[in-house]
Amino acid sequence: MAIIVLTSAGGSPGVTSTALGLSLTWPRPVLLADCDRHPNQAVLAGYLRGLSAGGRGLGGLVQEYRSQTGDGVQQLLGQTVQLDDDPVQPRRFLPGFTNPGSALLFEHYWPRLAGQLAELHQTDVLVDAGRLDADGLPGALVERASQVLVLSRAGLPAVATLRLFLPDLIAGLDEATKLGLVVVGGGRPYSATEISDSLGVRLVADLPWDPATAAVLSEGDPPPRRLRERPLWRGYQALSSQLQPLGVTCA
Repeated sequence: MAIIVLTSAGGSPGVTSTALGLSLTWPRPVLLADCDRHPNQAVLAGYLRGLSAGGRGLGGLVQEYRSQTGDGVQQLLGQTVQLDDDPVQPRRFLPGFTNPGSALLFEHYWPRLAGQLAELHQTDVLVDAGRLDADGLPGALVERASQVLVLSRAGLPAVATLRLFLPDLIAGLDEATKLGLVVVGGGRPYSATEISDSLGVRLVADLPWDPATAAVLSEGDPPPRRLRERPLWRGYQALSSQLQPLGVTCA
């Protein structure tokens, strides 16, 4: 199994949309975990069009952790919802925090969550870690990750902001080779290769600029015709196929 963490350094490069798009095109059972310390409801209120999580998610896990009412993989899966109704290819979603103060209560429990994610031996995990801040990423998730993907748009402000955060991000990795770059909209105006070379970070993917497809995932917009033939959807499929064989059993 693989644990892949996705993050960004600021702005709106599409971390949540990319994590969701990869989950929906992933070739194996997958769990999408919203571990963004900055609460957002893009998946529930956007793609899932206002679905109520019924109290499930990281908030529910905190309560169970504190009350010692359960443990292990089943405790984690009990806090998830289905991303779709495909009976052959299970895709589940772990909702994130529901208010700004929730992340502070969870700081003590990141190692426990990371351990449970690593026990999902037949399921890969995609972690939406949101944007980097002064506290960096949850260390326990990074330690368990087989890859950490940092997203950036192709404009100078986005690249310059990412450059500010890269030293601390790299310092938090046990292996620099874990880090990869995903550019969203390469060529607007700088190419993905130019950005990769400038930052000194391995380029993993250059996702097409396709607002109509992105809006289906982030806003819950009606899908355009032939969604699966759209450039961004094909980009997600290609990236999923590229990443999935890299899955390893995490220590």
